[in-house]
Amino acid sequence: MTKIADFLELPKKDSCKHLSTGMSYPVFTHWAGFLIPDFSDGIKAGSAEYMSLKKNISAYTKERMGSAHDILLLFCHAISASVSENVKNLNGSLSIEYLSQCKNAAEFLDIITQAKEKYAGKINFRPFLGIDSDNENNIPLANMLLESGLFAGIDLYGKAFVENPEKFLSIFNSAHKLNMESRISCQGLKDLQSRDELFELMLNFRPSHLMNPNIGVCNDKLKIFNNGKLYPEIVDFIHDNNIHIEFSPAPMLSERNTEKKVWAIREFAENDIDFSLCTEDVLFYGKSISSFSVDLCNMGVFTKEELEKIISC
Repeated sequence: MTKIADFLELPKKDSCKHLSTGMSYPVFTHWAGFLIPDFSDGIKAGSAEYMSLKKNISAYTKERMGSAHDILLLFCHAISASVSENVKNLNGSLSIEYLSQCKNAAEFLDIITQAKEKYAGKINFRPFLGIDSDNENNIPLANMLLESGLFAGIDLYGKAFVENPEKFLSIFNSAHKLNMESRISCQGLKDLQSRDELFELMLNFRPSHLMNPNIGVCNDKLKIFNNGKLYPEIVDFIHDNNIHIEFSPAPMLSERNTEKKVWAIREFAENDIDFSLCTEDVLFYGKSISSFSVDLCNMGVFTKEELEKIISC
C-alpha cells in the first residue's frame, strides 16, 4: 500500500491551485478567525449541496477580507502549503474577484508581487488570473490586468463563456498576443450538445490547457469517450492543437461514475497525451499532490514509478 510519505520528498509540480482555497480546512479557519461549515465528509463534488457550500465559503472569505494584507496572508497560506509539500513549480490561480477588495488594480498587483518575492528561492510561483465567466464585468478588468506582464496565464471557469463565447474571446486573444498559457475548466462544457460544438468552441478560444475532460466519460452527446476509451478524433484534436490536459481530484469525489472518471485518466496516458496532476481546490477536495497520487496508485490507475515521473519537476 502506497503512502503519502512515498511522494512527500519528491520535488513536485502543481499545475493549478486556486490560492483562495489552496490550504487545508484547519489552516483556512485559522486565517479566518472563525469556523465555517465543515464539508470534508459526505458531500460530493458537483452536488447541489456542495455547490451551495462553495458559494457560501466564497462569501465568507470576501467578508473576512478587510485589507490587502488579509488577501496576501490568504494567498501565502496556499503557497506555503505547497512549499511544505516540496512543490517546486506552482501555477497559482488568483481570482479577479479579489480586485474589488483592493483600493485599486495597483494594490491587487502588488499583493501578487509580494507573494512571489516572499517565496522566491523556495518555489517557482507562476500567477494565473482566475476569471469567473458568470461575471461579465470581469472582461475589461481582465484585459487591463493582463497588460501588467505579471501573469503567466489565464484560468477561465463558470458557464457563461459557453453560452456567449464571443464576449470572452478578447481575453484569450490578449493572452495569445502576450504568449500566455490559457486554461478552460471542462465543467462548463457539459451543456454542449455535440462534439462539433465542442471543437468549434476550442478552435475559437485556442486554450493551451483543459481541466478535467474526464468528467465527460459518460456524456454520450460530446462523443469524447466510447466505453471508457477516447475516440480517435478526440486524440487527434488534442495532439493537433497542442492541448495540455490537467486532472484535479474533483472527478474522484463526484456523485456519479467516479471510478470511470478516475480510470479515464489512464486513457489519456495510453494515448501519449501531455497531462499533469493538480490540486485545484485543497480546501474543498482535501487532497495534496502527494495524497492525490497515493489515491491513483492504490486504485491501480498508475504504478508508483509512473506517478513519480508524472508529478516530478
